[in-house]
Amino acid sequence: MAFKQPTVHKKSMAPGGVALLVTLLVVAVVCASVYSRESQDGFLHNVQSVTGMAAAPVQFLGTGVAFAEEAAGDAVENATVSDQSYTALKEENAKLKSQVIQLEEYRQEAQRLQGLLDLSDQYATEGVTARVIGLASDAWDRVITVGVGSNAGVEPGLPVMGSSGLLGQVVEVSPLTCKVRLIDDPQSGVSVYIQSNRAEGVVKGSVEGLLYLENVDSSVEVKVGDVIVTSGLGGSYFRGMELGTVSAVRASAGTSDRTIVVSPLSVADPLEEVTVVMSAAEQPADESAAADSASGASKKPAGATAGE
Repeated sequence: MAFKQPTVHKKSMAPGGVALLVTLLVVAVVCASVYSRESQDGFLHNVQSVTGMAAAPVQFLGTGVAFAEEAAGDAVENATVSDQSYTALKEENAKLKSQVIQLEEYRQEAQRLQGLLDLSDQYATEGVTARVIGLASDAWDRVITVGVGSNAGVEPGLPVMGSSGLLGQVVEVSPLTCKVRLIDDPQSGVSVYIQSNRAEGVVKGSVEGLLYLENVDSSVEVKVGDVIVTSGLGGSYFRGMELGTVSAVRASAGTSDRTIVVSPLSVADPLEEVTVVMSAAEQPADESAAADSASGASKKPAGATAGE
């Protein structure tokens, strides 16, 4: 069976359309020729300027729309960040915070150790520094445990210092640890003298945690601010270590008795690292007195005795 080929009818351009196209081409050529020949103030140049000014707001609006579309696209992209990326950022932030905390711990530890080193240089002592691994359990038994023992040469009776001053004395030793009785323990007693007048006494601890200076002759004047120094009597502590200062003197009505309160230098020390003092340079009594006199502390009230 034969198929009949369809007939395609082509439309020809109307004579009016051809004439219009030719006319427009002629006008365009003429306008281009005139535009190129006239000055900047010519008619066609003015028409071009007016047309540009009229189209400027439309161009600005188009630019703003394009910018808004771009910003919206960025916002959508940021809002669709994967959960994995968000979790990674949180983990990184937590890691950085942890590092900051660790660095601060290192800084504070270095500051405490520098204080112990400075104190060792001040008193010309030698010892071993270790961490406090156990704190006092109650006011009746103010004993701490330090992470150093007989394997490092620690023996009972050795003094222990914090970064500001005297802390206590070793009372018990094991190969790896030792127990230290603090100077404010009720069973503690330190032989001392008052630096300004050389009067001797004993600083004792108490249940309330205060230090009291006792066994001082009633004729000796004791003032707030007087410096209390270890005398070395009895061999419990090395001579010449500053223990604290007198913070209060309370007289008893009708008697010569008085209560002398001593504020220790180590009262604000954090119990984290301490130094067990193994040896100290000898301080002869006459040199100590000469040093006190040179500092203006040689004035003695009536009845005061030179204790050394």
